Amino acid sequence: MAYQSLYRRYRPQRFSDIRGQKHVVSALQNAVVKGEVGHAYLLHGPRGTGKTTSARVLAKALNCENLGEDGEPCGECESCVAIEHGRSFDLHELDAASNNKVEDMRDLLSKVNLGNPGRAKVYILDEVHMLTSQAENALLKTLEEPPDHVTWVLATTEPHKVVDTIRSRCQVFELSLLGADELSDHVRWIIEDANLEVDEAAIDYVISAGGGSARDTLSALDRVVAAGGVVEIDTSTDTLLDSLATHDVAAALAAVGDATGRGRDPRTIGEGVLAGLRDGFLTAMGAPPPRLSVSARERAERLAGSMSPAAMTRSLEALGIALVEMRQAPDPRVDLEVVLVRLCRPATDRSLDAIIERLDRLEQQMSGGAPASAAIPAATTPAAAPVAPTPEPVAKAPVPAPVEQAELVDGPPVIPASATPAIAPAPPVDKSTKGPAAAARRALAEKRAGSAAAPGPSETPPPSPVAPPPVPPALSDSAMPELGEIRPESPREVVELAAIHFGLESSQVVKAANDLLGESSGKRSPDELAALWAALVADYGPSTVPASVAGESPLDTALAPVADEPPPYDDGAYDPEPLQENPGPAGDDEVDVHDLVDAPSHTEDLIDRLTEAFPGAELHVSEDEEHS
Repeated sequence: MAYQSLYRRYRPQRFSDIRGQKHVVSALQNAVVKGEVGHAYLLHGPRGTGKTTSARVLAKALNCENLGEDGEPCGECESCVAIEHGRSFDLHELDAASNNKVEDMRDLLSKVNLGNPGRAKVYILDEVHMLTSQAENALLKTLEEPPDHVTWVLATTEPHKVVDTIRSRCQVFELSLLGADELSDHVRWIIEDANLEVDEAAIDYVISAGGGSARDTLSALDRVVAAGGVVEIDTSTDTLLDSLATHDVAAALAAVGDATGRGRDPRTIGEGVLAGLRDGFLTAMGAPPPRLSVSARERAERLAGSMSPAAMTRSLEALGIALVEMRQAPDPRVDLEVVLVRLCRPATDRSLDAIIERLDRLEQQMSGGAPASAAIPAATTPAAAPVAPTPEPVAKAPVPAPVEQAELVDGPPVIPASATPAIAPAPPVDKSTKGPAAAARRALAEKRAGSAAAPGPSETPPPSPVAPPPVPPALSDSAMPELGEIRPESPREVVELAAIHFGLESSQVVKAANDLLGESSGKRSPDELAALWAALVADYGPSTVPASVAGESPLDTALAPVADEPPPYDDGAYDPEPLQENPGPAGDDEVDVHDLVDAPSHTEDLIDRLTEAFPGAELHVSEDEEHS
C-alpha cells in the first residue's frame, strides 16, 4: 500500500475524534440521536479546522447500519467503510471552486431526486462562496426544499462572500482554530501511535508552523519526519524582532540577507515579522494569543518587555504598508530593507510616530536610573531645585496727587497711568500759553491728573465712605472779568468750564443754549459759543453764587501762574479726549451743539455739595429728554 500522509491517515472518522469543535460536534450528534437533522448546514472557518471532516462523519452517522445510542457511527459496516474509502453512492462531494458554473449546478441538481442505496444522501459543496450568481440562483430552490432523503452541507473559508439568500436557508456553524495545548497533545499522540522519532524542538516547531490548523500541523510533522526527525529551525524572524527591539540595523539587514539566501521570499519574511509583532503587542496589552507555542509565547513576552506599545504599533503600521507596496515593487527586498532601517533608526524618520517613540525611549532611560538631583541635597544644588513661580506684585495704594484732592467722578473705573502705556495726546486747539483761557485749560488738566491718580477698583479694596469735598467759596468780583475773557473753542469746553466754575450739568448747559440761541440741529459757531459762555457767567457768576466759608478760591488755584508749556493730558482719566474742535465737514467752522451731551455727568456730586451749602433749599434737576 502506498504511503499515506499523516493528515489523511489520522483524519477523524467519528464525532469523538474531532478536536476543538465541541459545539459543532454536539449539535450534529444530538440531531442524529433525536432524528432532527436539518436539510442544509453551512460550516465556515479557517482551513484545516474540520469542516469537510464533520460533513463526512455526519454522512456516516445518517447511513450507519449499527448506529450507537450516542449517535456515533460504528465505522465497521459496509456504508461506513464505503464512505471512509470514498466509494459510497450516499455521499457526493463537489468542489465549488472548479465547478462553479450554472451548467455544473444544473447537472448536479438533476441527480438529486435519484434514489440511493442508503437511507440518506449527503451533498458536500466545498468553497461554496466561489459559485457564480447564476449557479447560486439555480441552487436556491432545491436548497430550500430538497427531497426528504437529501441533506446539504456547504463549507467555506469566507462566509462573508456567501449571499444572504443561501445563509438564511441553512443552519450556520463556525469552526475555530485549535489551541497550542490541544494541538500539542494531538501531535504527541500521533507520534506515539505512529512510532515516530521526533524531539521536543521539532514538536515546538510543528505546532508553531501549524498556526492552529490541525491539517497544517500534521503536514509540518510530515516534513519533520521526512528530514529524519530533526528540523533546522529558521531563526531569522527572531533575529529581526530582536533587531527592532535593540535598534540594530546591521543585524536586521544581515538576517534578511541570510533568509533570502536560503530561498525565503521577502514578503514571507515580512509576514513572519508582522505576526511576531502582533503577538508581542497583544501580550503587552494583556491579551496574549491562545494558540502560541512555548517558544512563540516566550518570544512575545520578551518583545513586550523590550519594546513600548507605541513602537510596536508604529512597526506594525509600517510593515503593513511595506507588504502592500511589495506587490508592485520590482525588487520586494528593497522595500523590506528600507522599512527595517526606518524602524531600527527612528532618528531618520521625521514622522510623528517616530518622534513619540524617541520620547518614550528617553523616558525609559530616565526612569531606569535615579535622577542626579535626587542624590544631592537641594541646598547644595540650587540649579536643580524647582523654581518657585514668581508671585505677582501686590498692588499698592497710590500716593494722592499733590495738586488737589482727587474727586469721585461718575463713569467707568479709572485705570492708573502706570498700568497703561503712555499715549501722546493731541495738542489743544488754542496755542496760547498765557491769559485766562490758558489758565483755565491748565486747571482742567490738573483736575484730570488728580482723577487719574485715584486708585482703581482692581488695585485696592472698596474705599470706605468719605466725607464730601468742601463747597468751593464764592467767586470774587475780580474773577468776573477773567471769566468773561475766556472764549471756549468747542461745546465740550463750554460744558467742562461750566462744571468746574459753576457746578453745572451738561443738561443745564444744553437748556441754557436752547433758551438763548434757540434749538438747532446744525453747528454752533464760535461767536454763539462765546455768547453762551457770557450768559452762563452772567447767570451763575459771583452775583448768583452765595458766599461760603472763607478760604482760597479754587479758581485762584486754577489760575495760579504755571510754566509756559501746557501740561500733557493723561489718558488714564475718565475722559481721555483733549479739548479740541469737533471735526465736521471740511471748510465748516460751525460746531454741533448736540456734542454738549457727551460731557461727563456730576449730578450726584453736585447735589451733595449744594445740599450741604444750602441746607433746607429745594433743588430741582432738569433733564433734556431729547438728548438724554
